[in-house]
Amino acid sequence: MSNTSDLNQQKAFLAALQALVKAAIRNHNVVTSKQLEKAFEGMNLDDSRKQMIADYLAQNNIGIDDPAPDADNLTDEEKDYLAAYTESVNALEQPSDGELEAIKINAMAGDKDAQEALITCMLPKVIDIAKLYEGQGVYMEDLIGAGNEALVRGVRVLAPLEGPEEVEGRLGELIMNAMEDLVAENLDEKAIGADAVQKVNHVREKADDLAGMVGHKVTVDELAAEGEVTKDEIMEAIRLTANKIDSIDYKDD
Repeated sequence: MSNTSDLNQQKAFLAALQALVKAAIRNHNVVTSKQLEKAFEGMNLDDSRKQMIADYLAQNNIGIDDPAPDADNLTDEEKDYLAAYTESVNALEQPSDGELEAIKINAMAGDKDAQEALITCMLPKVIDIAKLYEGQGVYMEDLIGAGNEALVRGVRVLAPLEGPEEVEGRLGELIMNAMEDLVAENLDEKAIGADAVQKVNHVREKADDLAGMVGHKVTVDELAAEGEVTKDEIMEAIRLTANKIDSIDYKDD
């Protein structure tokens, strides 16, 4: 299998995993078996790769068909930060419904003071949305920071909306997208790492088996000749482990 083909398959796998996680987040951290099957349709995943996906979802508090067991997803430090930040936001004066309507209209018209006021009004919403993403491997402070940045940008681009009733929904969408992007970036890194571990373990297992049969370390060419792993896969595993697969004699390759 060529490097290009391997790379394309890897990209497709990660894209499918990312889409599955996003779907789970929007469904209270649950995916269905049907969604899981459809996400990787046509990829011909072996049992070890399927198990890796299941383990990966479980580690990120995503349940299959049913919610994952309740877990305490926040560290003590995050809990302290969230409590202090929530207290500070709750201490901010909030406008009446009529005042909020006027703020939205003026913010849509480009009034800077109204936009600043609207940011203040939406800060509790940022906290509520951030809580949806806890346990996804991103610090609560970073989630709230990403949401606040999206909020600041969002209040400046409200002019195209048809009316003030659309403002909160649009800003909520922008906040959620920013947090999803942050979570997706983290999950991509974790997925790449998990996939690399799975590949290395597969090569190591085949090398250990062959070395046990022949009674000595095996070369890359000898292992590739067995047909269960390609030379490219072996060399990638060697690279990822910094030449630390003991049963492979790689000095001549």
